[in-house]
Amino acid sequence: MPLPLSYPGLKCVLEHLEAVKRVHIIARAPGLQKVDRLIPFCLENLNIGNNDLAINKLLIVCDKDEVKFKMNGKECSRKTLEILREKMKNFLNVYIRGRSKIRLNKLNWLRKSLADFMPVDLKLKVNKLQALFPGDFETSRSLIDPRSYPLKTVATIPLISAFDNQIVTLAETLILRFVDDFIVTVEELKKLNNKTVIIECFESKIDFIPLIKYHIETKKDIRTTFRISTDTIGVINEMLREFEQAFGEFQYNLDGVDERYV
Repeated sequence: MPLPLSYPGLKCVLEHLEAVKRVHIIARAPGLQKVDRLIPFCLENLNIGNNDLAINKLLIVCDKDEVKFKMNGKECSRKTLEILREKMKNFLNVYIRGRSKIRLNKLNWLRKSLADFMPVDLKLKVNKLQALFPGDFETSRSLIDPRSYPLKTVATIPLISAFDNQIVTLAETLILRFVDDFIVTVEELKKLNNKTVIIECFESKIDFIPLIKYHIETKKDIRTTFRISTDTIGVINEMLREFEQAFGEFQYNLDGVDERYV
């Protein structure tokens, strides 16, 4: 008969066990329930929406009179008489309430009003944050362990207030998602100290020409890489035309360069 695991060994196994599987196992092992919440709980992602909760690959959808569970292409449901608010609260409590340490790779915060029934003393050690709507940063800040800052990645929409928020400006990577008719000015882009700024857009909303000219004139080493991410070929073609018109004298035809290695 194999020897039982020591506490350090058990702690190591539980800490690195996938979160949904861990909760499933702990619910059926009364002996482990005594130590479970003292051991760090590691999550890949936590998405909190209006009527749904996603924990790693598990999606929980709360409808009016039932709850649906979806994972790995499988789906099941159960009837319930609880109101939506109580359903969401109960599921959050099962996974995160009372845990001493929660390490979370990505927090996707979609509804600030949920914060009022989150555990008061909850602190999440977070790497990445997606908070798209006004007020979400302030709401999510109360849940994030201060030791998480500066965050590795922040995704948000380009509101003017975002460019004055240190959570945004000091993140290693900033993702700006243009989901509406937002316009970003050069002055706002100058405020960013991120290592990488990724612009996700479907239309050309940013005039990069003044920003490039500004840095050419000032010769300031900004140490920021700007990347444009789009599925719209028209946006790319328009920007290339603008760059060619503005910086035609820097164009190089790559004479003598082997095309196979370009």
